[in-house]
Amino acid sequence: MKMTVLMAGQYDIVNGSKIDFRLDQEKHLYIAECEGKAFGLLNQIKKGSKRQLKKIGNEFSGVVLRTVPEQYLLEVLVERKVG
Repeated sequence: MKMTVLMAGQYDIVNGSKIDFRLDQEKHLYIAECEGKAFGLLNQIKKGSKRQLKKIGNEFSGVVLRTVPEQYLLEVLVERKVG
């Protein structure tokens, strides 16, 4: 799955960085973290579906494919769990 993350500001996150996601059950938002620090929110699923997102669970990780710092966006690839 490919998705975009909207960052809360400018961060020095580079291509290849590991991004962890966790669902905030109260707010129904996926929080994005890098090296244990929350920095943004899951913005959009670009390749995949909400159904697939639900299948991978409330916590998962991905890798930054592309950064767009002037728009505060990251494109992240999340591998689907097999099985």
